[in-house]
Amino acid sequence: MNIILGHDSFTQRGGAERVFEGIQEIYPEAPILTLAADPKITAGYKSWNILQSALAPIYFIWPKFQHLLFLIPWAVDNFAVPSCDVLLTSSSSFIKGLRKPKGAIHIDYCHTPTRFLWTDKNYVQQEVPWLMRPIVKAFLKRMAVWDMRAVMGVDHFIANSKEVQRRIKDIYGRDSVVIEPFIDTNFWKPTKPKQDYFLIAGRLQPHKGNELIVEIFNELGWPLHVVGTGRQENYLKSIAKSNITFLGNASDETLRDEYSGARGFIYPQLEDFGIMPLEAAACGTASLGLAEGGALETIIPGQTGELFAEQNKHSIQQKLSVWDENNYNQAQLIAHGQKFSKERFQQSIKKFVESVNPKLVA
Repeated sequence: MNIILGHDSFTQRGGAERVFEGIQEIYPEAPILTLAADPKITAGYKSWNILQSALAPIYFIWPKFQHLLFLIPWAVDNFAVPSCDVLLTSSSSFIKGLRKPKGAIHIDYCHTPTRFLWTDKNYVQQEVPWLMRPIVKAFLKRMAVWDMRAVMGVDHFIANSKEVQRRIKDIYGRDSVVIEPFIDTNFWKPTKPKQDYFLIAGRLQPHKGNELIVEIFNELGWPLHVVGTGRQENYLKSIAKSNITFLGNASDETLRDEYSGARGFIYPQLEDFGIMPLEAAACGTASLGLAEGGALETIIPGQTGELFAEQNKHSIQQKLSVWDENNYNQAQLIAHGQKFSKERFQQSIKKFVESVNPKLVA
């Protein structure tokens, strides 16, 4: 199969990287193009043929990807893509801008249009020192122009959710098909009985809304477990009371136990799809999430959890005050998670790729 894969970067292992792992399994011999790769992340990908951009040596010296933002358009524009029939990229930022070889078809699995350019209005205030903000804002305007030009080389978009499908249409003016991400249905399953705590998990970044949850549980005095690390971790620890336990960068096995034992999983952020409520459901735990974005597609009120209308204390506390984990049928929760299997995802991706390029039909 003459196919080349692309992924933005391997500088962390989050939901997008897990999805890409599923794509790579379909085409295990395909070269993989990426802007930069952290050896600690790629240690688990030893059989992969990863080709990095000219940005990689700079990242190796200065491994703070957000500080290299100014160099990304240059690195993408100058990335030499080998000859192929299909270029299949997995992108939430810039790798979709690769220049496809002559005669190739470019398919982009879009996790979201570049978030800090189009949908994250608070990015500069949260992530950039105030002295640099005017310069960064001016550059982001130029980068938005580059991003709009970059998507012109994409022949077909696959959206990871109806929410992202809407964003692709609104921002880029392009149609797309929806193929939802997957969870490992063989791994995510109940491992322990319910205990007296709620759970939040994921990257501890300002836009995730975790500070609000910590403040609420400080007031309630209820047990809360926090799984994950990130730039906000030390701050959250500094404001948390003794009823809040931080478990750090826990293993998947630990997270599975935490899902299983929790009274409920709290998902306060606006997400592109919302894969963690599916993992929680597969472990027999209902989720409380924001009634926006991808959570609308993964949390079914009254069956697999509940939704709160606004990201504020009143809205969340109102739902927590009447929360009863016994209202949710564990078998129904597990069945909901099982619908999003890796096999379904891989079959859908393979079918779509073959539908736009018959050369790849086995």
